[in-house]
Amino acid sequence: MKKLLILIIALLILTPTISFAAPKKEKVGYVAITYETKDSFVIKSKLFYPPKKQAVYPVVVFFHSLGYSSDYWGDIVKKFVNSGAAVLLVDLRGHGQSVYDSNFKIRSWVYYTDKVYEKYPSDAVDILQYVAMNYKNISTTKYAIVGADIGANTAIIAAEKMFNKPACLVLLSPSRSFKGLKTSIAMTNIGNGPVLTLASVRDRYSMNEAYILKKFVQGTNDIKTYPAGGMGMLMLKVNPTMADDIVKWVMPKLQ
Repeated sequence: MKKLLILIIALLILTPTISFAAPKKEKVGYVAITYETKDSFVIKSKLFYPPKKQAVYPVVVFFHSLGYSSDYWGDIVKKFVNSGAAVLLVDLRGHGQSVYDSNFKIRSWVYYTDKVYEKYPSDAVDILQYVAMNYKNISTTKYAIVGADIGANTAIIAAEKMFNKPACLVLLSPSRSFKGLKTSIAMTNIGNGPVLTLASVRDRYSMNEAYILKKFVQGTNDIKTYPAGGMGMLMLKVNPTMADDIVKWVMPKLQ
């Protein structure tokens, strides 16, 4: 019995220790960005990089529809990233993860007045400037903005305010006025950059607004309609070719 005990102890000493390493965490596909506005509101964004490394990446900035968030853009993000562009997804004030002020009080879009919505373009400009200052591998000239309904109006007014104008704009269901964001004059001041406007034939209001706004565009304005869907980014869910159409239109303009 004593010899058996000695043998067991010897085996325990000689047997290599088995280590159970913690499983490696999968790399997160984006960089989380937090920006605090001048009026102490916290805006959250996500910056995605293409798999192929570059010294400077062209970038596509997305502003979502009213009542939604950047999570609803779906596969179009991956399509742009795989095409070689970085992607910046912004949760607009009061939406998605951007619902807190610096005192951690919830400020939802549901209770906003037009006066609050009118801050959206300034928020957009500040975020783009913040990214330009802190992420030197993101181009400040080769960039596009994609916006849907209130995000489209935000994109137009933000583009007017930017010193370096976007290479192009993609506007899903833009309008002359949305929640106090008036775009007609701003559209004339964004330069000669090309504009792609998208609308559903089922959304007669947005279709009419697209053709009216076309009169204010100084450069080229392609208008493309789709058979299904309603207003804004919801069109992406029901029109299978729409995401590819946007990517194919934008990418040559970022070269």
